[in-house]
Amino acid sequence: MGDREVIQLINEIKSQQLLQELVVQLNKDADLSGLEVNFADSVTADKLVKQLYNVLVYLMTNDFRAYLNFLYRIDLPEQKLKSIPETEPKQIAEIVTFLVLKREWQKVAFRNKSQ
Repeated sequence: MGDREVIQLINEIKSQQLLQELVVQLNKDADLSGLEVNFADSVTADKLVKQLYNVLVYLMTNDFRAYLNFLYRIDLPEQKLKSIPETEPKQIAEIVTFLVLKREWQKVAFRNKSQ
């Protein structure tokens, strides 16, 4: 995950003014996977990225089962997860943060196109 990709994704979310819907989707999937996490509706895109990253680092290091349940609920392709190089949890969390945001964004964008 390059910084450029994250910036591009965040700019796309901002330009379509769908950040709140992305937050709603993240909260829904977190709730359905049993996490007691709540991203604020008024969060900025940059803060959302940092908060999600912190949640993922916490789950990876303290509750790996909940981490896997969350990723399963979001429906991240297993191939993408397996292609992440084995490294420090913080570096893995950076990549997974991008993948989660990208997948959740796909859900939101698809739902808005079909309405």
